[in-house]
Amino acid sequence: MSRIISIFNMKGGVGKSTTAYNLAAGLARFHQQHILLIDIDPQGNSAASLGIKIWDLELQLRDVLLRHSSLHEATISLSDHIDIVPSNIRLAEDEIPISGLPGRELLLRKAIASVLDDYDFILIDCPPNIGVFSINALMASNEVIIPVDMSYLGLLGISSIEKALDLIHSALEHPIEITGVLATRFDARNNLSKEVLQSLQHRFTAQMFSTVIPESVKLREAPSFSLSIFDHDSNGKGAKAYLSLVEEVIGCQ
Repeated sequence: MSRIISIFNMKGGVGKSTTAYNLAAGLARFHQQHILLIDIDPQGNSAASLGIKIWDLELQLRDVLLRHSSLHEATISLSDHIDIVPSNIRLAEDEIPISGLPGRELLLRKAIASVLDDYDFILIDCPPNIGVFSINALMASNEVIIPVDMSYLGLLGISSIEKALDLIHSALEHPIEITGVLATRFDARNNLSKEVLQSLQHRFTAQMFSTVIPESVKLREAPSFSLSIFDHDSNGKGAKAYLSLVEEVIGCQ
């Protein structure tokens, strides 16, 4: 049975996609896990970062949620260990019709049900909001990773994230556990980075990943080469940090 993990934050620019595709690549490379990466963000950054031509898609997640195709039909195989279901802006164009479908919160969960035995991990890259797509991702998941960038606004947004997860728990009666809160874009030269990290560690204690993802040019650069950080800069600080995260996620089983 798959571990299904959403990578979720309502703020943009915190490293959700960077975390999603590098975690997928690391789990496959270092632990030979079979991964399905679902890009439910209409920006399509996870898929694009791994070399998918998101403007040339015949099928994508939009077609699955609209029940025009199966999840299997919309899946693209990147390697022996990584498959991806991509998206592009057409997903956003169909947000209103998707929101009007019966059982709209469970569309992704039902689509995933047919492939649960095919993968060790299903990772879902969420958009930066709490709309119908993020709710679908969270309702399909049993775990969530929360990347938080080292900024004042990143820290301020934590209360909104907690309220969103409480909505999933209470109003929609779906148990979802926080796998970990991940500090991203950390700059050791910056006092604000240090203060935000300390605040997060104090607030989340045991739920905080030990791994800290550094601010890194190589991490920002890798998608332009359609590579994970492990292929783009295998000995760099970004690769070492994401390998550490891979080990922590594996250890949470």
